Amino acid sequence: MTIRSMRRFDDEPIIPMDLGNIRSLGVRSLDVQCHKCHHEIVLNVDRWPDHVTVPSFGPRLVCTRCGATGADVRPNWREYKPKRMP
Repeated sequence: MTIRSMRRFDDEPIIPMDLGNIRSLGVRSLDVQCHKCHHEIVLNVDRWPDHVTVPSFGPRLVCTRCGATGADVRPNWREYKPKRMP
């Protein structure tokens, strides 16, 4: 493969993971960490629809410990159980 034939991906938009995608992998919650005090919680997301993106939660969350708004949010991968191959 030559450099000329390699496709460039840096101009393509990054599509954020949505709740439907993480649910299809068996993950039902988000791992949340406060930007200010680093307080961590696990947030169950069963009540939100599949089209909601994971990053959309971060700016809206308010820390129950320090009251700061904004958090680092990612799928709670501890729930992920890889499917075994037959």
